[in-house]
Amino acid sequence: MGESALLVCFTQVIDREINRRVLALYEALKALGHPGIRDLVPAYCTLLVSFDHRAMSDEELREIVLKSCTGTASHETRTAQAHVIPVHYGGGDGPDLEYVGSLHGAGSADVIQLHTKQSYHVYFLGFLPGFAYMGTVPDLIAAPRLQTPRSSVPRGSIGIAGKQTGIYPSTSPGGWRIIGRTSLELWDETRNFPALIAPGDSVRFVQTDTHEDRAPHRRVPPIPAIPLLQVIEAGGLASVQDLGRPGYGAVGLSAGGAMDGLTVTRLNGLLDNDPSDAVLELTLGGPTMVALRTTTIAVGGAGTVCTVDGNSVPNGISWLVRAGQTLRFQQRAGGLRSYLAVAGGIDVPLVLGSRSTCLPGGFGGFAGRYLRPGDVLGASRPVEAGMLAGRTLSNQKGELDNRQGIRFMAYSGPNAVSPSSRAAFVAARCRVSDRSDRIGLRLEPTDKLLTKTNAREAISFGVVRGAIQLPPDGCPIVLGADHQTTGGYPLLGVVAEADWPIIAQLAPGQEVNFNEISVEDARSQYYRLAGSGHE
Repeated sequence: MGESALLVCFTQVIDREINRRVLALYEALKALGHPGIRDLVPAYCTLLVSFDHRAMSDEELREIVLKSCTGTASHETRTAQAHVIPVHYGGGDGPDLEYVGSLHGAGSADVIQLHTKQSYHVYFLGFLPGFAYMGTVPDLIAAPRLQTPRSSVPRGSIGIAGKQTGIYPSTSPGGWRIIGRTSLELWDETRNFPALIAPGDSVRFVQTDTHEDRAPHRRVPPIPAIPLLQVIEAGGLASVQDLGRPGYGAVGLSAGGAMDGLTVTRLNGLLDNDPSDAVLELTLGGPTMVALRTTTIAVGGAGTVCTVDGNSVPNGISWLVRAGQTLRFQQRAGGLRSYLAVAGGIDVPLVLGSRSTCLPGGFGGFAGRYLRPGDVLGASRPVEAGMLAGRTLSNQKGELDNRQGIRFMAYSGPNAVSPSSRAAFVAARCRVSDRSDRIGLRLEPTDKLLTKTNAREAISFGVVRGAIQLPPDGCPIVLGADHQTTGGYPLLGVVAEADWPIIAQLAPGQEVNFNEISVEDARSQYYRLAGSGHE
């Protein structure tokens, strides 16, 4: 699946014994602690293995996986936990309770009795951080998803979709049939294992008379030890990002981080920062900020024009900013995102090993949100700013030229599209939808070569950033930094990592096309870009 992942498929059915083998392989690979394995995403009958192709070859990874598979029968997995979840059914907490009963001629009391009479096996976590897919519900309460998902489902809501049941750990859009709600906190990023429920656990629901709507964990904005920049006007959407937090795919959390990690790495190198130091990602313009002390900045990307006291700051140059000067960012035509790096890196607390903002989960970065007027950003460490000014990036050409098409690698594993559908995708030209965000770039074919399909969602499996999904409406989705860890739509392929900077800049209304390349060519292009430095 692209340059940096393999999908291990045991079968294409939902089965408890198969899932046990998937989880045993997950535990075996996790126990190895191999530095080349970045993340593991178990699902019903598959395990997605993300790896660093610079640290290990495909052949080495396959050998490790096959050896681990042969030992999964005897490998000792983690001790499964049994959870009891109190639920208030019906009313405002369960708006679909009566509907679920009406499907099979049952009453609300029958639905509750059936839902609470058994324990449910936790197959995997996906969709949202901490969202557990559990089964199997009795046939008499199985229910289809909503045709149009709700725009907001309250955290703690208990839902049914098909023969699955699950709990929304945070407020989110969703299409499951909601029959009740719990007050238990299912996700807490301050814990070593942030999800209350883990794959392989069991869950039993018990009915309660009332629901206690507890306040969610309060994320307090940090108070920096070295105040650096204060936000005067919000402008566009600005969030703190770094290179992400890989390693939590098994609890439904993707790595996240900057949409354009190559630019982040370059800007940090220009300022002698660590490659993983935090920066600001600016979307649709940027904030107006005043410098609270003298520092050196570097700006990259194609989304904004930066000025300091009215003087234009070119991309790819380290620029001295004196205390009291004002930084402004105005949106640039034809671009979407820019990045602002500061000497010493931006100082926000580490959460699960990263300073990046997880917007779907509402944590990390600056209190899990975009910046607002009055926010104060600090530097992680003091730096002699004047020593860093005047440097320039070398080899800045090529990565944003999409006239030849965005490059992708075909996917041919379980639930791949047909060769004819992939050929139609390559022949099509697509327009970027205004419904795009950090979760996914939504595309609308302009020439109708990609027609609506009859394909239904398959058994969910792990997916990677850059994966190109083809939903039944025929409008492809390119998964972004905050993508869901699992999905069931057919896959066309995976965008080359060297072209992620292009994906990061595609604004609504722009048109693009795609060209297929090999994994070897994609890696070669990535190595070329990643080797760029400064002078």
